[in-house]
Amino acid sequence: MPAYHSGISLNKSLANMALLPIKTQYKGPAPKETDEATQDIIDEAIYFFKANIFFRNFEIKNDCDRTLIYVTLYITECLKKLQKCTSKNAAQKEMYTLALKNYPVPGESGFPLNAMYSKPAPGTEDETLRRSSTGHYCS
Repeated sequence: MPAYHSGISLNKSLANMALLPIKTQYKGPAPKETDEATQDIIDEAIYFFKANIFFRNFEIKNDCDRTLIYVTLYITECLKKLQKCTSKNAAQKEMYTLALKNYPVPGESGFPLNAMYSKPAPGTEDETLRRSSTGHYCS
């Protein structure tokens, strides 16, 4: 059985990843998804998470798949942090702290899958990618 791939169509590519619309009330580099019935990349990553984490190999078909992998890695990091929490309040604080933390982006030494991603171009592309991976949406 093959892994599940993203069914979202590409809007804009950024460092070998798709910059896709998301459902949010916060400003950021990603376009806003206005249709509540439409699945955004976060919904898709959550939906496919349980199935996709069991696959050792994942054939990347497009930049949307790379974004799906990135969001899946972030979900894994969230679950690791939540595992230690004993209350809802503690979990909310932990998720807020994680959202504000600088999560590694492709090209940085701390990013686990640098071989699958291209390094962002210096300047606008690098700045946009960095803004989308920090707590910009939490403010």
